[in-house]
Amino acid sequence: MLSQQILIVFMRYMLLMSLALLTLSGCASKNVYPTAPLEYQLAKPTDTPLANYLNALPQIDTQTGVYPLGDGVDAFVARLAFIESAKVSIDLQYYLFHDDETGKILTLYLYRAAQRGVRVRLLLDDMATKGKDSILSKLVQHPNISVRIFNPDNERTFRTLSFVQNFSRLNHRMHNKSFTVDNLISVVGGRNIGDEYYSANENVEFGDLDVLLVGEVVPEVSLQFDLYWNSSQVRPIEQLYPLEGEDSVQINRANEQFFADYETVVANHPYVYRLIKSTLLQDIVSHQIDWNWGGAELMYDPPNKLKNIDQPYLLNQLNTFFSETQDEILIISPYFVPTEAGVTALVNAVNSGIEVTVITNSLAATDVLAVHAGYMNYRQQLVEGGVTLYEVKASPTRNNKGKASQWRGSSRSSLHAKVFVIDNKSIFVGSFNFDPRSAWLNTEMGVVVEQPQFAQTFASVIKQSLTNKVYQVVIKDGDIQWLDLQTQQYITQEPDSSWWQRFMANTLSWLPIESQL
Repeated sequence: MLSQQILIVFMRYMLLMSLALLTLSGCASKNVYPTAPLEYQLAKPTDTPLANYLNALPQIDTQTGVYPLGDGVDAFVARLAFIESAKVSIDLQYYLFHDDETGKILTLYLYRAAQRGVRVRLLLDDMATKGKDSILSKLVQHPNISVRIFNPDNERTFRTLSFVQNFSRLNHRMHNKSFTVDNLISVVGGRNIGDEYYSANENVEFGDLDVLLVGEVVPEVSLQFDLYWNSSQVRPIEQLYPLEGEDSVQINRANEQFFADYETVVANHPYVYRLIKSTLLQDIVSHQIDWNWGGAELMYDPPNKLKNIDQPYLLNQLNTFFSETQDEILIISPYFVPTEAGVTALVNAVNSGIEVTVITNSLAATDVLAVHAGYMNYRQQLVEGGVTLYEVKASPTRNNKGKASQWRGSSRSSLHAKVFVIDNKSIFVGSFNFDPRSAWLNTEMGVVVEQPQFAQTFASVIKQSLTNKVYQVVIKDGDIQWLDLQTQQYITQEPDSSWWQRFMANTLSWLPIESQL
């Protein structure tokens, strides 16, 4: 009864919001942006330490080299190391860029690079910029730094109200994640910029995956970046947050003090000592890392996906990728809402003799309750249809040395990697979740690597870690239950979750919001 009452209140609220939208829509302005200068990738240097290092790799001109960044600290060290090595250009593209410790450290390194004469281009989705316009404006006071915002809200103060008013436009976001230095090396994957992605948050850690890329596919990442950077969906931050009437000398002095303060924060933060202990940089310099060489294809949506919603580019490419499966599919997606069509496709694959395994977050591990509510409606169909379904534990079991064996533990762990493996031969790593939002609403990107050894090794490591890291979702006594693979005990309700989480997930699962998940 209480659930029904809450649902009634919610529906009344939605009715009032709909009326408000009708009222506000009359004053909504059209999305017309002033022209920004066209800028493109710079020629890659040929005689720098990074260029010389890569030229020594015999496969560099004909194949793509891939190195997985599964550890959060290593993933951050890699970014900082290559920023430090930059001589010509740095291009960054992110959905989220938090102003926390890792965000401050990365910002400081970018500023230092600009001081050395490196051109820095930072492309952010507007979801990343709320409350950060002032900081971004300080950055672009440097002549070598440019910041552009994807699909921005023209209202920079009352943004929540403006989002409601312009929901049909602002609901479409750039979820892409790329990082390229000197057009020589790129990082593509699931990580944004924030402490939880790089083992720097004591309360929560995201289990994630990026891939370090060299060779043939890197220019494709740069082309993708240029396409977005010069698109009509993007505006420079100075058009959104102008510093009109302010003295340039005073601004520059204030900015110098601002970044000096950043330097103090960074120098004294304990996370820096963890970065120093990472052996990744030394392994790269001494040619000790094991590059996986093979073919690679970059996949991405166009920036004007909003205007071409009937042509889901990346989704179509992934459909082709999945259609090549003969024996086995492994789907790792933190936000997994397969829809009826997706369930049918996965069950049909099982019926055709293909082994289908899905790993996603449990209710206790997810950071988006509404997505879990959308996913839970399909669990029984998937399991009954023969799909092997696992849910990641919020607190992975530690080994006898007190360390998590796969995803380094904090007080709560959450899956964030988006990885698809077919036949232990091909692997997709990127930003695409198996849900309607990635398919239809957000722009996404990722790379498909045709490298059997890499794909097989990754899949093997994941499967070996399942015992301590997941629950298997099963049908027992006619109902959904969770099997703890380590203890072999069955759990009859969402494991490790509170009654409030279960109540809210069940309530949200009744609502017709799947298209937004």
